[in-house]
Amino acid sequence: MLLWPDTSTSLLSIRPAQSGDDHFFQQLFAANHSYFANSGLPQPLAQQLLRQQYQLQQQSYQQQSPCPQVYLILLQQQPVGRLILARRPDFLHITDLALLPDFCGQGLGSELMTGLRQYAQQQQLGLQLLVEQQNDGALQFYRRHGFQCRGLEGNHFQLYWSPDVVSNLVAG
Repeated sequence: MLLWPDTSTSLLSIRPAQSGDDHFFQQLFAANHSYFANSGLPQPLAQQLLRQQYQLQQQSYQQQSPCPQVYLILLQQQPVGRLILARRPDFLHITDLALLPDFCGQGLGSELMTGLRQYAQQQQLGLQLLVEQQNDGALQFYRRHGFQCRGLEGNHFQLYWSPDVVSNLVAG
């Protein structure tokens, strides 16, 4: 289980997901995939496609990581996002990091990344994730947080952050 840094000044927190959180996770998925609602399809069909895509995403995540650690991201105790991690021997794989669109661009993602990097550094683990090649915003975000591209995996960039890089920067 991820031990979140204790920062009494932060209004951001995470907790392990519970079965009742799935409704929020579906809403989060819908908010971040608004093209279904804006597709011009009849509402019932758009809703059905959205549910199917959400289910496919969950199945894909389960195939990638049979025992993921799923967290609800909270701002002032209100749900604003989700974090899914998979522990590997030498790194944590960030399977998903998603915030409601209204909470993007406010520094919450950066605060989450800072907490994840602190935790990974304490555990002497790297952080790894995949970003779609056409997702320039996410790619820039992770590069700002010290991630480097290790190659391509399908149509995704494989990004990696290492605590060794931080140690070398501090020592040098």
